[in-house]
Amino acid sequence: MPDQAQNEQGSTAEAPSVLVLDYIGRRAEAPISALALERHGYRVRYLLEPPLPRALTAVEYADRLWREHGPFGSEVRAVLAYCMAAPIAQHLVASIAVATGVTLPLVVFDGEPATPRSLRDQYLLAADKLGELLDLPESERIPDGNLDAALLRDDPSEAVRRMRDGLLELGIRAATQRPEEADAITADALEISDFYLDWLIHLVAAHNAEWPSWGGPAVQIASRDHPCVPDWPGATRTETVRVDATRNGLLHDAQVASIVSAILEKGAEA
Repeated sequence: MPDQAQNEQGSTAEAPSVLVLDYIGRRAEAPISALALERHGYRVRYLLEPPLPRALTAVEYADRLWREHGPFGSEVRAVLAYCMAAPIAQHLVASIAVATGVTLPLVVFDGEPATPRSLRDQYLLAADKLGELLDLPESERIPDGNLDAALLRDDPSEAVRRMRDGLLELGIRAATQRPEEADAITADALEISDFYLDWLIHLVAAHNAEWPSWGGPAVQIASRDHPCVPDWPGATRTETVRVDATRNGLLHDAQVASIVSAILEKGAEA
């Protein structure tokens, strides 16, 4: 947990800022950067940039983001998060409340928890993409390794080890089929697996969240078909704004930019 002295050092007299947790990767959905909040005079801090933390709980992941990009103080107006980055963002906003005594709004776009099922689905998707890049037949892109809720909760390092081994096994399969290219295939498999592990570890951390109370509100900005909880866990109150947009186009919608600008103008609560 960052301390008060660390927070106060060098965090005064800064332009109002916004902290963003948005894992871009390779996706069709518009990023938070599409809101172009910089045009409204805000310093936008995109925290999920390489090198990413290799932390297995949301609180540790958020703490490493603080130490890498902070300290954060009264210049911050809100924390914004996309999809399954929301649980990690909540730990970050809670740390800011402890360090500064100021409670910030947590704004989530199509926010949701990282469930064992979603993590398993992303692991299989990563394996499929890796197998495609290695020219493996579709039938051979299914990785080994079982991920269940108990393992992700009780031994997340073992869960990550199994996912890494499962991805690298695809490289072994491809190298066996094309021994004349084995060295190049192995090198590619290592590099690509590491890329996907950043994402999968991010999800493991988000899964292992405590949903802390921070004394502030949550605003859910949701596309037309996204399921929302009536009360965001840990928030003093929850506001849900449904936008008539697809998931992919949510953050391109002009209405969303206006909603976020209004939240930032209102600012934090002391």
